[in-house]
Parts: sequence; structure tokens; C-alpha cells
Amino acid sequence: MKYFCASSVTSIAHITLNRINRYTPLLFLAIGIMLVSGCSTKKKNFLSRGYHNLTSKYNVYWNGKEAMKEGVDKLEKSHSDDYEELLDVFPVGTSESAKSVYAQMDRGIEKASLAIAKHSMLIKGKEYVSTIDDSYMLIGKAHFYKRDYVLALEMFTYVIKQYKKNDIRFDGYMWLIRTNTELARFKDGQATITLLEEEKKFPKKKLAELAAVKADYFIKKGEYEKAKNQLIAAIEATKNRKNKSRYTYILAQLYEELNNNDSAAFYYTRVLKKNVPYVMEFNARINRALMASADSGTLDAIKKELLKMSKDEKNTDFFDRIYFALGDIALKEDEKDLALEYLKVSVASTTQNITQKAISYFTIADLYFDKPEYELASAYYDSSLAILPPNHKQFAHVSGRQLSLAELVKNLRIIELQDSLLILGDMSDLELDAMIQELVDDIKSAEEQRKFEEANQPSAQQQLNQLNQQQSQGLQPTGSTWYFYNTSALSFGSNAFRQLWGDRKREDNWRRKSKRLNNITEFVDAEGEEAPASTSELLDPSFYKKGIPRTDAEKDSANVKIQNAFYDLGSIYKEQLSEEERAIQAFEELLQRYPDGVWNLETFYQLYRLYKATGDERKAQDYANRILREYPNSEYAKIIKDPKYLEKLEQLRNRLDDMYYMAFRNYNKGEYERVIEAADSALTKFREGDILSKFALLKVMAIGATEKLIVYRKALEGYISKYTAAPEKERAEELLLYVKGLMGETVPDEVVEDKPKEEEAQNDEYIFDFDARHYYVLVASGLSDVAGLKSRISNFNSALFSIETLTTKDLQFGADKKLLFVQGFKETKKAMDYYNAILADTTVFEGVDLNKTDQFIISQDNFTKFYKKKEVPPYVEFFIAKYILKQKED
Repeated sequence: MKYFCASSVTSIAHITLNRINRYTPLLFLAIGIMLVSGCSTKKKNFLSRGYHNLTSKYNVYWNGKEAMKEGVDKLEKSHSDDYEELLDVFPVGTSESAKSVYAQMDRGIEKASLAIAKHSMLIKGKEYVSTIDDSYMLIGKAHFYKRDYVLALEMFTYVIKQYKKNDIRFDGYMWLIRTNTELARFKDGQATITLLEEEKKFPKKKLAELAAVKADYFIKKGEYEKAKNQLIAAIEATKNRKNKSRYTYILAQLYEELNNNDSAAFYYTRVLKKNVPYVMEFNARINRALMASADSGTLDAIKKELLKMSKDEKNTDFFDRIYFALGDIALKEDEKDLALEYLKVSVASTTQNITQKAISYFTIADLYFDKPEYELASAYYDSSLAILPPNHKQFAHVSGRQLSLAELVKNLRIIELQDSLLILGDMSDLELDAMIQELVDDIKSAEEQRKFEEANQPSAQQQLNQLNQQQSQGLQPTGSTWYFYNTSALSFGSNAFRQLWGDRKREDNWRRKSKRLNNITEFVDAEGEEAPASTSELLDPSFYKKGIPRTDAEKDSANVKIQNAFYDLGSIYKEQLSEEERAIQAFEELLQRYPDGVWNLETFYQLYRLYKATGDERKAQDYANRILREYPNSEYAKIIKDPKYLEKLEQLRNRLDDMYYMAFRNYNKGEYERVIEAADSALTKFREGDILSKFALLKVMAIGATEKLIVYRKALEGYISKYTAAPEKERAEELLLYVKGLMGETVPDEVVEDKPKEEEAQNDEYIFDFDARHYYVLVASGLSDVAGLKSRISNFNSALFSIETLTTKDLQFGADKKLLFVQGFKETKKAMDYYNAILADTTVFEGVDLNKTDQFIISQDNFTKFYKKKEVPPYVEFFIAKYILKQKED
């Protein structure tokens, strides 16, 4: 063992330090060379690769990834699931919430771009820094979350092409599918899905994500059966518990959409076994209850569970859903009155879920419709439409019924009113005075009773407590005293008054808002419309004598009104509500009451068609024979003799319409000779058609543009003398006056009465208003997949017009056409921008024969006129003149 003294150690240390100091400059020089060499992105040596991989991954790229992660977390937390609709597979918020994460996404793009710019080592087509492909993906995802889908597509496409041999290309493909799905480019999305399905090297660890991506694609395309299969695969493959729960809930919803209630209930039950947020758990319980069938043997247990939930304070905001589910169970048990009670409590209990309130409203309306009590049904449909989201799957059903019922109720009121008036008209003066006095006395009594009940009725909370108590005792709440549909709160006046004078609009007290029923009520006028009538008027006997028919002419007029109302009633049942049996009843009653009525021919044909549709060939033939025997030269007789008569007539009309549109365009282009040639050809070939008078006037106007004034004048005079009943005659007379003025003739000043602007607007066919709200409209015949087209239009709206609040709806347009329209354009320019954009899109009208469609924009007021007339050519002519040609001029 050796020992060293302190002086020896110190001596050795000095020697060592001197040697180190001698080589220090060389050491720093070597380190510097290594650093400089490592910073180079052009050399693929070990130092360069190590340096750029290290600094890229744990510096700029890491910061960018964290920024995007922060933004995605923010989007997911701000995302609010609408449990009335299919949940999103990927909860990434809305276009509005996307704006809230612009800062995080922009930072992510900035850092990823910096990583690429400073650290990419792309040498001879090969990238030597592992995070560069991730950086490109990060940029693409950030653009996706910002909803800059075009830029996202470019980036994902680049990743796929640049990294053909790397697994990251599969991420690029999946995000490409997601982006195309958001843009509703389903054809492109399907191409990528097919490519991946044929890929043998697809990583197993990404199978769960791929299945979810495909499920999202098929859901938004409306192919729920395929989406269901993909969600099952995603549930089996994913290890993420949160995702597994969400996919399971959506799978249950898909089974519900596919009308497989047993499987839906099964998967809702599986959701309840998982650790999910309370809102999802609650909705799973409610939906499971809605899926239960009457013969399942589980309804009593479900009712007990729901009633227990209705007593839990934490469910206060969900009472509307609970009572709706109880109402649904009552319907399954065929207890419709009890169902109405529950549904009305559901409406009254709503605190936040406006969509549920709208659903409860239209479910009540459906029940009243089936009774049938059409006035109440109409009122509830109206309440539902006021708050029902336009994209709800039942919106078309509710809006269609409301439009139809408004006219239907009007006609029912006319029949009831005119029948009552005719009865009163046959009374002696003494009998009439006694009847009216009895009505006045009844109204006084009813008003006093109403005031008493209003002063003594319990509060809404007391009523709710009362119902809970009744439910606990026997699940059978009494109906006669229940406030929410108490008959004394629904009407004003006695039964005799309603029977003789028609019902006013019935409403529950909780829906009256600020109406003052003690001073004023509603009365039905001669046209079936509700008109205000003050209490003082209703208590004045002379008020009821107005409109009572006394002379034969007045009684004939009342009977004509009844006949018109009956025919309209049957038509509404048949054309708008598809209620064939009720249509038959209305038409048969019309013929029974008026065997020689003004609508006999049309009614015979309607019944002929209805009986054929219902399979009663004997009765159909009876009415066909009556038409052939009593009206042998009518259009209907020609149709019966030749089933293809209408088809041939339609073909001729289409040819004529096409010729007119082309001539009209040529006129606006100044090609007047071609207009005259086309008009001569049409007027020679065709003998009938509403558009012939338009064609003839167009020819006269073309003559005026090419000939002398005297020739123009003679042409106008000839037109006026020939087309005496044409709607265009007035326009021709105005042109003639103008020409006479140009020729120096004195045109007498006409006395023109001042008309209110509203009356002038009503007299015009269509009015161009640049600042009015507009709709985009598509009218199509032979359209087989309306739901698919609506879905593609809605997706187009979301992708390219997300900042606008647009809604897509559809209506029946005549017997064989559909009308789709998009609302939400505040002015003409925005509507025209949309019109031009959707025409240029190649995916929206996939599978649609555009030759069988008409597309245009139309103002809100003009739309009302257009839909009432259901005549496409006149409006298209107006559209071309006021919109298309004006756009070209501007």
C-alpha cells in the first residue's frame, strides 16, 4: 500500500492542468466543428441526423403538437352533444367553436412549419428526420380543425404522395376521408375507403380509428346499415374506454334509426353498464324506455323507474324527457288520453331542451290529428314549428301538415258556418231572436265561469305536485280537472255557440301568453278565417244577424261556398295529407248533398282515381262511366279513354316550354328574327297551351323592335283582338297606348285611384325586391332519393356556407314533383352567390337528372305566390329576366 503526501497530490494536479490548458483551444475547435457539422441539413452523417432529430422532436415540433392538443381539448370540452340527433363520431364542435381555437391551431401550424424549414433533411427523395412527416400531418390537422378543408386536403394528399412507404400515409388517407366527408365529397371518400380496404399492409393498431372514420363517413352519407357494421368493428378494436362508450351509444341510435328497437335497447343497456357522463346515462335510460314494446313485459318496470327519476331533483332539467317517455308508454298501452296528459306536462316542464318541447308539441298534434280534431292539431303543429330545428327529421312532416291543416281547418269552418247560417236563415224572426238571446246568455255565463276559474286555479307548481301524487297512487291522473287541457281554458262560449258559429282557435292557458280573453275573442268570418270580435259585440244580438242568408240568391251563394269548401277539403285530404279514406268521404258527401253541384265532373274524376288507388275497381269504373256518359268531351274523358293522354300532353307542353324559353333568351340577346321564327313555328304546330298567348306577345314585341311603329301598332291591335281572355292582354294594351303616344296621338289621361301599396303588391304577379329575404329552390320530377339529396345539400351548406344560417326543407309539389328549398339568405346577392356555387358543384346532384329539374332563387313573398299557383314556367321567365340577365348586365 502506497501513501501520498499533500504536496505530491498538488504537484500532480498542476502538471495535469497545464496539459489540459495546452489543448483547450483544440478541444473547443473540435466541438465547434462538430456543432457546425451537425447543423447542416445537406449532410446525412450521424451528427447531422442526431442533432436535427433531437431538436426537431423535443423543441419546435413538440411545442406545435402541444398547441394543437390544447386546441383539440378546448374543442372537445366546448362541444355540446344534441341527444335529440345522432351523436357525432368525432366531437369537434361547430364552425363557431372552431374560431375559438384559431390561435392554438395557428401556433401549431407555425411551429410545424418551422420544424420543416429548419430541420428537414430531404436528401435524394428520402427524409432523414422522423418528425417531418408528423409536422406535415400536424399542419393538415390544424387546418382541418380550423375548417380550412381545402388546405387540409392539400396537406394530407402531400403526405400520402411523399411518404408512400411510411405508415404515416395511412394517417393521411384516414384524414383525407374525414375531410372529404366534411365537404360531402362522398365519391372521393369512397374511393379512398376502397383503396384502404384493398391495402394488405394496413397496421392493426390503426384498425379502430379506420372503423370510426368509415362509420362517420357512412353516417353523414345516410347509409346507416354500413355505419352500424363499422361501429361494431370500432367498439371491438378500440382500447379507449371513452370512445368505446360513445361508439356504443351511437350504435344504439343507429339501430333505432333502422327500426330495430330490440337491438337499440340492448346497446342502450350496455351504455348504462359503463362509466359515462350523467347526461349520456340519462338519455340512454330514456331511449331504452322508448324502445320497449307493449308485449315486452318490461313496461311496468320502466314506468316505475321513470316515476322514480321524476322525483329526483337532479333531473329537474330532464323532466320533459321523462314525461315524454311516460307518454310514449301510455301510447303503447293504447291509453291516448293519459298520453296526452303526460305530453302536456312534458311541454310545461321544459327548462332548456327546446327541441324536446317541439317534439312533444307535434306528438300532441299527431294525436289530435288522428282523433280527428284538426283545429287543435293545427294549433299544436304551429307551436312546434315555431321552435323545431329546421334540420330535424320530422320538420317536413310537421310543416307539411301545418300548411295543409291551415287550409283544411279553414274549409271545415266555412262548411260549419254556412250550414249554421242556412239553418238560421230558414227560421222565423221570432225563432231567430230567441236562439240568439239564448246564445248571448250562454256567453255571459261562460265568461263569468272563466273569470271564476282563472281567479281560483292553482299554480303550475301545485299542478305538477298534484300529478306526481296521482302517479304515485295509481299512475292514473284524472283528466277532467287537469289544468293543462281543461276544456274551460280551451274555448270561450257555450257548445251551442261553437256548433252554430264555428270554433275559434283553441289554446291551453299556458300557451296564451299575453292575450286578454276577457276583452276580446276570435270569430270565424265568411271566408273561414279567424277574425277578432270583442265581448261587447258577442253580447249584442244584432251582431249575429250579419251574413244570415234570407233571399234565394244569398242562399245559393252560401251553398256554392259549401260546395267549394267540400271540394277543397277532399283535395287536401288526397293531395296533401294522403288520407284517401277521408278524401273519399268528403267527395262522396259533396255528391250526396249536391247531386247537381258545380264540382260534379271534377269530383267524379277524383273518386275514380281514389277508388282505383284503394283497389275498388267496381266503384272506380262506376265513376269512369259517369264521366264518359255525362261529360264525353271533357279532358277527364280523354284521359280515361287514353291512359297516355296526359303523358302525351305533358310532352307537348314541355316542347312548347323549351321553345318559349329559348325564344325569350334570344329576345333578351337582341336576336329578334329568331324569336319571330320560333313563335311562328310554335303557333303553327300547337293548337292549345297556356303559354301560346305569351309566345304570341313575344313575337309582337320582337316585331316592335325590328319594324316601324305602324307595323308594331297593327300587330298589338291584332293580338288584343285575338287573345281577349289572355292574362297578357293588359300588358299589350299598355304597349299600344305607349306606341300611340310615340306616334303623336293624344292619349286620354285615365283616372287612377290611389291604391295602398299592399294592394298594388297583391295585384302584381311577381315583384322583384333586391333587399328581400330569398330562398334557393329546386323543383324536380321523378326524384327517388329526396332524403339523400337533402343531405347532400345540407352538407354543401355546412362546407361552403357555414357562416350563413341555412336550412333545407322539402315539400310536395303537385302529384309527381318535389320542391326542395334552402332558407336563410338575407338579400339577393347572397342568394345568387349560392345559386351559382351549387350549380357548379359536381357532387350535390349526383344521381339526379338535371333535365327534369328547375333551379332558381325566389323572394319570400314571391315564394308564397309561387307555391300556391304551382306554375313553374311563369316564374322561371321572371327569374331569367330579373336575376340572370340583370346579373350579366351588372
